[in-house]
This record gives sequence, structure tokens and C-alpha cells, in this order.
Amino acid sequence: MNLKDFASPLAAKNNFIKASFGGFAGSGKSRTGSEFIVGAYKYLKCKKPVLFIDNEKGSRFLVPFFKEHGIETFVKDTIHLADVLEAFKLLEAGEIDFLFIDSLTKVWYRYVEDYKQKAGKSKKFMTLQDWGKILPSWQKDFADVFVSVEGNVVFTGRGGNTYEMEKDEESGKKEFIKSGVKMKMAGETPFEPDLNVWMTLMQKVDGDGNLKVWRDALVMKDRSNKIDGQTFADPTFKEFSPVVEYLVNVPKGEVSGATNTDNLAPSEPHYYERKEQYQIEEERIKGAWDVTGLGTSKEDKQIKVQITQAIFGSLSMTEILKDDIDALRAKRIELEETLFDFSNTDPNERSTWLTAFFEFKKAASDTTLFDQKMDG
Repeated sequence: MNLKDFASPLAAKNNFIKASFGGFAGSGKSRTGSEFIVGAYKYLKCKKPVLFIDNEKGSRFLVPFFKEHGIETFVKDTIHLADVLEAFKLLEAGEIDFLFIDSLTKVWYRYVEDYKQKAGKSKKFMTLQDWGKILPSWQKDFADVFVSVEGNVVFTGRGGNTYEMEKDEESGKKEFIKSGVKMKMAGETPFEPDLNVWMTLMQKVDGDGNLKVWRDALVMKDRSNKIDGQTFADPTFKEFSPVVEYLVNVPKGEVSGATNTDNLAPSEPHYYERKEQYQIEEERIKGAWDVTGLGTSKEDKQIKVQITQAIFGSLSMTEILKDDIDALRAKRIELEETLFDFSNTDPNERSTWLTAFFEFKKAASDTTLFDQKMDG
């Protein structure tokens, strides 16, 4: 295969606009996002309605704004990801020209709560293992869909602080200090859009004692690099228009997709899932002995040691758990079946049963070693 068969000349597949606006309460996220949508809507000469997913109860204050600009707008009050995904379908079906999610943070919070409910009523706190499951799921269920959806999407997100540990030079104590800001969202979701803006409420008292209030918009990410890193006071669409203009005018063309879709990733399960599987097997191995009625006498302990050694080839649980999960599971099942037979054997005949069992295991082991030598 040559280069032209494998790839296509560099071009944009589409000119859809995706942007996010983050910030703390009162920073102007919803208003600035609306200003951006109206300006882009007109620049792109859109005709279809705008769909507003509103869970911040702010859409009612924007009714006159959208009406003034003659843009038909629909609203959906929801915090469920399933509704957002349905809105994506409406966007791709051409029923709407813009989707505005205000805010996505509440959808993310609901997603986490849904996970807790499925995990059980006792799930109050998220562990590292929980995050290891939910973050990849959110990436697949929302972030990947958001990136691939063909349509204009804008979302807002609530602000939060980032912290880092710092050592006080005088006291020598370590303490957490604020090191920055972030959108309260999963992983890299805030930066999935082409344009990412951070909104801040600003205040200043002038020489006459009058309080001045305005909103600053810091462009934290701009893939077009037209306004990246710039800050605007009380921005309208005008300040963001270079990004939209770039997207509209960049050369369009077909973009080659995947050629070979073979899955080359290893089949090893996720670390936390793997850890959980081994933990379950360990608990089942320990619990298997409960049916035997064996106690702590010297004779009973010797039986446990001999059976464990015969089946697992080791008396160390750490070494036993190093086995492949499928092999470990097979040995655990063999242990359960062996102990079931042992517990159902007449106590007066158990000694004979054990002798026969150990002879069988030794014969099976010798046969395996012989086969391995022959194969070698």
C-alpha cells in the first residue's frame, strides 16, 4: 500500500464548532456561552433551532435574548447523560443547529451518583478502584461521543480549585495550597472542545469609592491559535469570531479513516478488575475449607497442608496468587470439588480417601513432567 492509498491530503473533515466555558458561580458562563452561540449561529447562517439543555435554571433569563435575535430555541431540563446523548442524535439528524449544555458538571455529578447506586447503597465514598472504572466509562460514554458527533456543541462547567502540597520553609510543615483553577469535570473533558474559555468575576473600587464589576474571559485553549492565551473583558461573539472564521474558511476535504481495525491490545483485564478477580479467588480458596469441618489440631492442619500443596504446588498464598487467573480459577474449582468429596466421606474412611487422592495427584504430576520432557 502506498501513501496516497493509506492517507489523504491534509484537510478539515467539517467546520463544526465545539466550545466550553468554565468558571465559578456568577462568572458569566451562561451569558457568554449564549453570546458565542448567537454570533456563531448568524455567522454560519444557521436556520434550525437551538436546543438548550438547562439544569442551572438560567434559560428563563435568556428568553428575551434569543427572541431578540430571532432564534428559535427549545429547552430540556435534565441532568441525565442519556438525555444528552439523545440530543446528540437530534443534532446529527439535522433537527437542530446548535446544542447548548448548561451545565455539563451536573450531568457528570449525576453520572457518578448513578454509579454509586449501581454499586450498592453502602457505596458512599469513591475509592481509587472506583475512579479506575468510572473515568474510562465516562470517556467512552460521553467524551468520545462528543468529539465524534457532527454538529455544533457548547457546554459550560462549574469551577473548582486545584491544589498542590508545599512545604513551609519556616515551620517545615507540609500543607495544601491553591495552585490553579479547573472545571469540575472528569479528566480531560473540559479540553475536548476546540475552544476552552475560563470566566472570572472581577471587582474593583475606583477612586470615588464606586464598585466596578465585570467578567474576564481567559482563552485557555484555542486550536486555531488565533486568540489562544488572550483575555477579554465582558466579551461578546466579536472577541471569539476569529476562531469561528478560521473553522469556516479552512479547506475541507475527505479524511482517510482507519485502514486496519485489528485489535492489537493485550487481553489482560484492567488493573483494578484484575486485582478484584484475584481477591475474589483468594476469598473463595479460604472459604472452601469451611465445608470440611477441619479444626486446628495438628492432624487437621497436616491435612490442609497436604491438600493445598497437592493442588496448588505451594503453601504460600502470595506465590499461589502469582498464577494466571484462569489457571488459578481452575485450581480453586478443583479444591472445592476435592473438599466437597472429602467432607462427604465417612470419617472412618477419610484416611484411605486421602491416600488415594495423593497417589492420584502424584501420578498426574509425574505424567505431566514426562510429557513436558518428551515435548522438550
